[in-house]
Amino acid sequence: MKNTSVKLIAAVVLSSALASPAQAQFNLNESWTQNPYYGSRGTFFADVTGDGKADAIVVNNDKITVRRSNGSSFTGNESWTQNPYYGSRGTFFADVNGDGRADAIVVNDDKITVRRSNGSSFTGNESWTQNPYYGSRGTFFADVNNDGRADAIVVNNDKITVRRSNGSSFTGNESWTQNPYYGSRGTFFADVTGDGKADAIVVNNDKVTVRRSNGFSFTGNESWTQNPYYGSRGTYFANVIGSGKADAIVVNDDKITGRRSNGFIFTGNESLTQNPYYGSRGTFFADVTGDGRADAIVVNNDKITVRRAF
Repeated sequence: MKNTSVKLIAAVVLSSALASPAQAQFNLNESWTQNPYYGSRGTFFADVTGDGKADAIVVNNDKITVRRSNGSSFTGNESWTQNPYYGSRGTFFADVNGDGRADAIVVNDDKITVRRSNGSSFTGNESWTQNPYYGSRGTFFADVNNDGRADAIVVNNDKITVRRSNGSSFTGNESWTQNPYYGSRGTFFADVTGDGKADAIVVNNDKVTVRRSNGFSFTGNESWTQNPYYGSRGTYFANVIGSGKADAIVVNDDKITGRRSNGFIFTGNESLTQNPYYGSRGTFFADVTGDGRADAIVVNNDKITVRRAF
């Protein structure tokens, strides 16, 4: 009888191990500001303080302002520059020097400049290229070689090139594809395999394809869906289940849907909300609570609301 009980327990454990993972969802609405907070030059969410929680950043004509995340709201306004800082070709926030804090990056017609975060402000201008570096199909900043520093990636009509960050500049051009690689519905860079290196993702009308980063190039095409997967309100790639791999998220008029990454494909559709959730000023996915899961953030005319991932 005792042996039978042991077998039953073992069977239950094995059954649990083989069961499908729990349904991921975004929780109820939380007001993270009580008043409007968005920028005329852009609104962003990135961890500028190094505490593991994404902060709210707005870029206006006069300066950059930050509201820190305390895990349950965005706190009071802090001026992180005393003068204008934005790029004619784009403004970005990513950790380019590997200290765990997102830095301010601007791309202009002549070069890329960086203002490092010291945890309470963005410091003086640094020229990180001596010449123009931007893409006709897009410019991005992500860590493609797993050294903890975001690299500069440009997508042009003929190929993707990378300039690695060495912590104080972006080094020489490297061709990471030998042919065109961009999507009619969007091009993205995120770690979908969980190895710490951002991969190249393209969304087309028929499916989503991935080229993995091996640290030196983006390898061959892999079909990660067998059918179309994009949102009428936006398509995103972020880790919402805490697996360390970026999942595919689409925002439509009726709800948010996710397909989790298993390291090789994006699996079946999961409804992450049961109703519409998008912002008139923007919809974002970033970990504002520090639990390792990207939360859903919407910016409207009146305030910022968050739905936590769980």
